[in-house]
Amino acid sequence: MTSAVEVTAQRLRDRGERVTPARLAVVEVLAGTEEHLSAEQIGERAEQVRPGIHRATVYRALDALGELGLVTHVHLGRAGTTYHLAGDLAPRHLHLRCSNCGTVYDAPGDILEAARRKVQRELGFQLAPEQVALIGVCKDCRP
Repeated sequence: MTSAVEVTAQRLRDRGERVTPARLAVVEVLAGTEEHLSAEQIGERAEQVRPGIHRATVYRALDALGELGLVTHVHLGRAGTTYHLAGDLAPRHLHLRCSNCGTVYDAPGDILEAARRKVQRELGFQLAPEQVALIGVCKDCRP
């Protein structure tokens, strides 16, 4: 099986983009965790994976990979913005954030598919629920 790092490197080459140590470190960090990491956390881990990479370079790599559709982010409200691999590099999922305790849960990526289709059909609007966290109250915090 080909790793996310190898796939990303090939996709960058195919597009005529630079394959940099920082870009590969970002993908390696994201591929190696199921956690919801902030840019700062990715920067810290990327420095461990590839010593000598400056954190600002990692932030630029995150931006570039995002523009290329290889990395995506989700706004978690008070919990900040987190990043993960996009497209076929990672399983599609949605995020649920408890407004009481702040815990973030992953939900299957197709759970809102009927709503997505209905909004597209009736309003002509294409939803991107992967970009935001759905806010509610988790089972542990519900009365």
